[in-house]
Amino acid sequence: DNMKYTIKELRARKAETQSDVAHAVGVSVATYVNWEKSLYNIPIGKVAALAEHFGVTLDDIFIA
Repeated sequence: DNMKYTIKELRARKAETQSDVAHAVGVSVATYVNWEKSLYNIPIGKVAALAEHFGVTLDDIFIA
């Protein structure tokens, strides 16, 4: 459906905490929080890990 979702939206859809997702993709909670705030660029390998975790494709994730 060509919708793009922020990682915050994807996390909310799974009803997970920031800590849950950070641990799932192997980063600190602080790093994940900064990704949600768009303060840091997410390395492509971690975008792939996020996509896999959330069950979406890379194209479904909106990266500001």
